[in-house]
Amino acid sequence: MRKLLNLTLAALAALTVPAFAAPYGGCPVFNQGAQYYRSALSPQEVKDLLHMREEEKLARDVYLTLSSVYPIPVFRNIARAEQRHMDAVGTLLKRYGIKDPVAETGDRVGVFKDPELQKLYTELVNRGKRSLIDALKVGATVEDLDIKDLEEALSRTNRPDIKFVYSNLMKGSRNHMRAFVRTLRRFGSDYSPHYISRAEFNRILSTPHEVGPVRTGLRRVELRGEVLAVYKRSGLGRTSVKWWVVELQTPQGRFSVFVSPSWLHPRLSLSPGDTVELEAFSPPYFGSSRFVACKLKNLTSGAVYDFSSWRKVCGRL
Repeated sequence: MRKLLNLTLAALAALTVPAFAAPYGGCPVFNQGAQYYRSALSPQEVKDLLHMREEEKLARDVYLTLSSVYPIPVFRNIARAEQRHMDAVGTLLKRYGIKDPVAETGDRVGVFKDPELQKLYTELVNRGKRSLIDALKVGATVEDLDIKDLEEALSRTNRPDIKFVYSNLMKGSRNHMRAFVRTLRRFGSDYSPHYISRAEFNRILSTPHEVGPVRTGLRRVELRGEVLAVYKRSGLGRTSVKWWVVELQTPQGRFSVFVSPSWLHPRLSLSPGDTVELEAFSPPYFGSSRFVACKLKNLTSGAVYDFSSWRKVCGRL
């Protein structure tokens, strides 16, 4: 679970133009600046982001509080995961230039800007302090609510980066649900869902623990065209690392292709005017005109650059 959520955060880490974020399973996130992103959001999308930021905090805070009452690993471990859930949504708020409600309240445990979440926190903690069984049922209830709200928020956005985060947080919440119910059953109790359907609840419990990132909409392309420019750009993973970028004119349009870090290839046998063939991929949040090379062949010079063996995503498309 830690690996899953760390990967999610890595994919959203860098927010400055013209850098890339760190690779998420081999798929970098292109950044266009907060002003560009903010203009793309609807009021409902903003509302959902703000709510999910504090709802993930609700989960963290409830588990932190209950972990001090019941020192069993499930509360402590999942509280750490919820911090990473919070951070993932917080990165989206920063990207879109949205004021962070957690920052406004000082990120204090049990303090929320949303009055409904404030009330819910108090109710859940009081209920959880009655007994360990009640506390575990509170944990399952929080995940039950989180899955429902993430599903609804996911249905109200077309932004690939937001869908990407929500999808992965929902996977984490399903894993948390499994953990709480499994622990409850060890103590001879069980949980009935209040927010998601019984059918969905049963599907979650009958499915093994989910690992790895959700890959949504990876696109594989084959292009042939003329090289317009070859240059270096900072950013993929670390701003100190330079990447070779090739601007390519094809019958389908003009594209930017991120080929290789310069430490791997100090020079590329590519020049303006050369004709190249390209196999590449683009995640949905990367834009429609930018790709990462899997294999590039310079038909003019005969040079071949093949990255498919170590860019594992290339072999999965």
